[in-house]
Amino acid sequence: MNLISVMRVLFIMTVFFLSTAWVFGAELYIPEIAAKSGQTIDISLKIDKVQDLAGIKIVLKYDSGLFTFIGAEKTEFTSPLMHVVNDKTPGRLILVMAGAKGISGKDIALLLLKFKVTKQLRTQQATRFDISGAELMSAELKNIDCTTRVNRLLISSE
Repeated sequence: MNLISVMRVLFIMTVFFLSTAWVFGAELYIPEIAAKSGQTIDISLKIDKVQDLAGIKIVLKYDSGLFTFIGAEKTEFTSPLMHVVNDKTPGRLILVMAGAKGISGKDIALLLLKFKVTKQLRTQQATRFDISGAELMSAELKNIDCTTRVNRLLISSE
C-alpha cells in the first residue's frame, strides 16, 4: 500500500467512527462527584450524543439513608421543556420532561438534582445513584436508544 491508500483508509475509518457515535444512541449519565457529610450537593443528570430529544422518563434510585432529596432544576439547555419530578417515595425519583421541539447536542446537562447529605457519617463511604429505567423519545415520537453510566459518589465524614 502506498501513502495515499493508507491515508484514504484512515479517512474512511475516521468518518465511520465519528458517524457511528450517533448511531449507537445516546448515553445518559451522572458524573463522578465527591461530597461531605451534612453538605447540600447538586448532582447533574447529563446526556451525551442525543438528537431531537423531546421526551424523557427516568427512574433514579438512591440511598435515602444517605440523601434527602430537596429539588430539581432545569438547565439553560432544557428550559424549553416542561418537567415533573415525583419524589413521593424516599430513595426513588421519577423524572419526566417533555416539549414540542426536540433538543440535540453532546454532553448536555438535563437537570440539576439537589440533595442534602446526612450528617451522621463517621467514616468515608462510596455510593452510587442507580438509573433503573430510562425512556427517551424524539419529537417524531420515536424511541431513542440510550445507554446509562453511573459513576460513584464519594462521601467524606468531614
